[in-house]
Amino acid sequence: MSKFTTQELDLASDPTILLIKYRMMEKVWDFLEEMQEEIRIQLLPFHNKLPKELNLIHGKISKGENYKRLPFMMLDFPAFFTKEDILAFRTMFYWGNFISSTFHLQGKFMKDYGKPLIERFRDADGVYFCVNNSPWEYDYKSNNYVLLKELRPEEIEDHLLNMSFIKLSIKFPVEKMPDRKQNMINFLLDGLKVIQTN
Repeated sequence: MSKFTTQELDLASDPTILLIKYRMMEKVWDFLEEMQEEIRIQLLPFHNKLPKELNLIHGKISKGENYKRLPFMMLDFPAFFTKEDILAFRTMFYWGNFISSTFHLQGKFMKDYGKPLIERFRDADGVYFCVNNSPWEYDYKSNNYVLLKELRPEEIEDHLLNMSFIKLSIKFPVEKMPDRKQNMINFLLDGLKVIQTN
């Protein structure tokens, strides 16, 4: 049997940390709901211009307790998911790590809009490009995300030729979350300028 540490026993004896965590997750949910509503309003001028598959009315907020042993919450809006084709804007709160927003394009959407989206953000500061073989990793370790500006054109081209998806992402420290909602919405709106059908 494993021995308890003093730190573990002290924490288990004090309900405060879990009560704070519960309140924090409630507030993150509210934050994502507010963001969803603001995005919905901002999307109104785009309604006849974006791929018809995208749900521009309702997003989905989901949460969990164990992404690499830490709690998380995410908003997918606007978004469309099938096994082969994905076009999604995902905002994620990851406890102790970051708040992020990510364009995920897969299948036909990557083929149609991948290059224009990359070009849109090619010279932007703080935009990360996923270099992983899996689209379902979210941390910003160097084997998963690299700053787009630091990639050579041939590295990007190689990814486009060999992968069925691209992800472009921005992130902020958790403590900056209340002040960065507009930054994330602006990232979405900038990207949507090239994800248009007419």
